[in-house]
Amino acid sequence: MKLPAFLSRVRRPGAAKANPPEPVIVPAPVEAPPARSRTERLSQWLALGANIGVLLGLIVLIVEVRQNAALSRAAMEQQKNDFLAEIELYIAKPDISGVWIKSIRHPEDLTEPEMRTLDGILVALMLQWDHRFQMEAAGLASREEARQHVLNSAPYYFGSPFAKRWWSLQASGWEGTPMMEVAGPIVEALDENFLADYLDSMRLPAPGTAATEPEMPQ
Repeated sequence: MKLPAFLSRVRRPGAAKANPPEPVIVPAPVEAPPARSRTERLSQWLALGANIGVLLGLIVLIVEVRQNAALSRAAMEQQKNDFLAEIELYIAKPDISGVWIKSIRHPEDLTEPEMRTLDGILVALMLQWDHRFQMEAAGLASREEARQHVLNSAPYYFGSPFAKRWWSLQASGWEGTPMMEVAGPIVEALDENFLADYLDSMRLPAPGTAATEPEMPQ
């Protein structure tokens, strides 16, 4: 008996299975992405260009809206100033100024036609204030700007007994509006002698008397 054959018979049955050959892993072939056609590339560039165009359009629209708002604000500010200038020029007329001064110095002597003249002046001023509140409603001015405008002008129109009484008669018609919310407390807190004191402060001293620094009414 040949030795190799004998050894093959006495080898243990599980010996051949102890170290099985390692399997060979063959990687799966990687498929190359399909080449894009010229039409697909063109469509992508067109979509990108359209998106950029939309973005630029939005930017231009925002700029135009801001410019239009600034122009609208400037126009309404000028209109407000023109309105106030018209009121002042009307009061400055000799016959009207006499009525205006009478309402400050001797309001008890006003005639009914004179009271109607003053009524028109004060209504015009309230409409001028309302113009400012309309600017606020349109987003062209803040509430604080509207309040400051009223605060600056109110003493020179409502700083007299007649004007303050007139205001109290109008309050019910403006109830629940920014006019009463903002202007109401300002007018009610005014000194009714403000205009009389203001006129006195503008008076020049007589010749030969010592000039004193006029005190502005508070």
